[in-house]
Amino acid sequence: MKSESLTNVDLEDLLIGGPSVSPKHLYKFLGECSKAYKIFRILYAAVKVGLFNHLSTPKTVDELCRLLNVDLELTRNICKILADVGLLEESDGAYKNSEISDIYLRSCSPLFQYHVFKSLERGFRLWDKLAKILKSGPIVINERSFFRRHVDPIASELLCGTLQKVVRVVARLPEFKRAKKLLDLGGGHGLYAIAFTKLNSNLEAYVFDLPEVLEHTRRYIKRFNARRVKLIAGDFFKDDIGRDYDIIFFSSNPGGKNPQLIPKIHSSLKPGGLFINKHVFYRLGEFSKNPLLDLEWSLTAWKNLKKEKRVYSFKGDLCFEDYIKLLKEKFLIVKIMDARNLANPPLSKVGDSLDVKII
Repeated sequence: MKSESLTNVDLEDLLIGGPSVSPKHLYKFLGECSKAYKIFRILYAAVKVGLFNHLSTPKTVDELCRLLNVDLELTRNICKILADVGLLEESDGAYKNSEISDIYLRSCSPLFQYHVFKSLERGFRLWDKLAKILKSGPIVINERSFFRRHVDPIASELLCGTLQKVVRVVARLPEFKRAKKLLDLGGGHGLYAIAFTKLNSNLEAYVFDLPEVLEHTRRYIKRFNARRVKLIAGDFFKDDIGRDYDIIFFSSNPGGKNPQLIPKIHSSLKPGGLFINKHVFYRLGEFSKNPLLDLEWSLTAWKNLKKEKRVYSFKGDLCFEDYIKLLKEKFLIVKIMDARNLANPPLSKVGDSLDVKII
């Protein structure tokens, strides 16, 4: 039914009789959005002030406020809300962390998720500009800054299960057990390379990435005491990536579907070497995997690398069928694996795994 223009509406009937269509569905949806956003803000604030750091053992709100030097009444409500969503446990007026909060929300934990919160919050700020972007076009950013900024959030997410599952898949391969030299191409945080060396005592791994990204990689090498992981700085589209690798591992990178890199990767492997590609591919004629993420992807444009409109797509990318066809000119395809079950639950942001494949 066509909506009536304001000039044709009988305002007296509206005043007395109410709207012709109930706002129930709209208000229910807006209420869910409002509640989820406010609880995120509460949780992020609690993480930032260190609330969970003090609740491995039960404390009253008074005790907690003295430790944190924060407002009593606000904190009382925050603790009650966090208990309602299962992140705190309340007993006899005292609060303590739930098990999941002890593991993921304390700053001393190796699985502390602060960088994931920070990444989500940064994304919200970008979405705040949507109306302006609709008028003036995407915000142009330096992709090198983007890569550097996302090293820690990606590492934090991977450590929560995806990394370990993927590494176990690779470690079962006979080629991995015999490997002496591995390249983690565009490896960023270097966690894959680090984990691979822990599972193969004869393996020397190299992480190739941009110089500004490798500043972060060094921190993870030190953190996990990785003695057989070395760094190579460069741009894999332009620079030499090295030679005589037994394995090249390539995950979640621009270029993952680019035909220009296949000859370079092939020539960098030893005869009989193994190329492992872990990326999200589009099938021939597939238009979209997630409209929400397509939209977020399109809110920014990169200065040098040219994005396409679909999330994780770049100019020059091949569809899955054409990429496999090109690979077969130089490689024997050993296995193609649907790796969706290896991923963490999605966070509705660019970075979600979607229907990732391992070739």
